[in-house]
Amino acid sequence: MGLLTRREQRKEAAAPPPQHPAETYKSLALKALLAFLSQFASTIRVEDLYRTLNAARFFDHGEEPVEESAFERLVSIPRETRFDIILGWDLINYFRTDELAPLIRYIGRFCRPGSFLFAISSTLKEIPATPTNFKIQDAETLIYETGATRMRPCPRYVPRDLGRLMSGFHVRNSYLLRNGMQEYLFMRD
Repeated sequence: MGLLTRREQRKEAAAPPPQHPAETYKSLALKALLAFLSQFASTIRVEDLYRTLNAARFFDHGEEPVEESAFERLVSIPRETRFDIILGWDLINYFRTDELAPLIRYIGRFCRPGSFLFAISSTLKEIPATPTNFKIQDAETLIYETGATRMRPCPRYVPRDLGRLMSGFHVRNSYLLRNGMQEYLFMRD
């Protein structure tokens, strides 16, 4: 998940060192992403949210209810931070409704009115078992690579679901792509 804010004057990137070809791709994609986004923001925070939560065994909670405090414990964002843009990519596909709503409430704390959240929702029955790697090639081209060969069921969120789950945000734009993905640009109320 990419988190951008303009107010601070330094660039930050916390990416794990490359371990194997998929990690190398992520590292190269991160460099390209940072180079592209540096044109628009003076501070960039990169958080591999899925990997962070997966390493902490967040997704193993079973039927226990998820509270915002779970994200507060696992994702340390300084209280004074305010994001202008959050690149959620396809992460919403990897959260159940009872997980997504508190995540959005937590992230919303760090957004000012008018902040953007970009997300991609799949309309397909199945998605790769892990999130897709995205790389911004240029202002008009987004390249994606699925690293997983296994598939899992997709929640197939429809606009009505997302309107309910994305508390404090509203849909600014939405585009249905030919590949079964729907891009959403949410704006903080």
